[in-house]
Parts: sequence; C-alpha cells; structure tokens
Amino acid sequence: MNNRVLKAALLAGLAVSATLGFAGTALADGEKYVLIHHSPDSETFWNTVKNGASLAAKEVGATVTFRNPPTGDLADMVRIIQQTTAEKPDGIIVTIPDVETVGGAIED
Repeated sequence: MNNRVLKAALLAGLAVSATLGFAGTALADGEKYVLIHHSPDSETFWNTVKNGASLAAKEVGATVTFRNPPTGDLADMVRIIQQTTAEKPDGIIVTIPDVETVGGAIED
C-alpha cells in the first residue's frame, strides 16, 4: 500500500472517530452515518477502518454503513456520493482521492 492510500485511510478513520465522537455527545441514538471510500473491494486495509467505525457507532448508539466503488472507479464513487446524499443520512464521511473528480458531488 502506498503512502497516499495509507494517509487517506488514516484520515478517514480519524474523521469517523471525530464525527461519531461528537455525535455521541449530542445523543446519537438512531443516527445513521455513511462512510464512502474510494478503494476497490480488493483493498483489505479498509476492514480495519470499518471495524473501528462500527465499534464507535455502536458505542454511541448510531449506525454506520460503508460504500465504495467495487473496482475503485471514481465515476462510480461520484454516483455513490450522489445516491447517498439523496438518502439524507445524518452524516456522510467521504475520502477525497481526486478533488477534481469527486469535489463537485461532495460540494452538492
């Protein structure tokens, strides 16, 4: 795994922890969060992030689901961001592998 991917993964994990930790102080019971990352299904590092985020969500009474483009295709990631936004969860955590590609969907 290269340094860029590792840094992105660590930042995503911190974002989840910070978001769910803050939500916990605001009574997160029943709140729904979605973590969207850019890595393909074959990237096993995200299992560590998923486990940590799931434990944090359970601790504060929230739920967190994970979505990613199965092949790592960023156009698929944009569609996932748009679909998730339309569902209006309580929070969305997104990795930003290429701001020019996914930035518009995140901004929207």
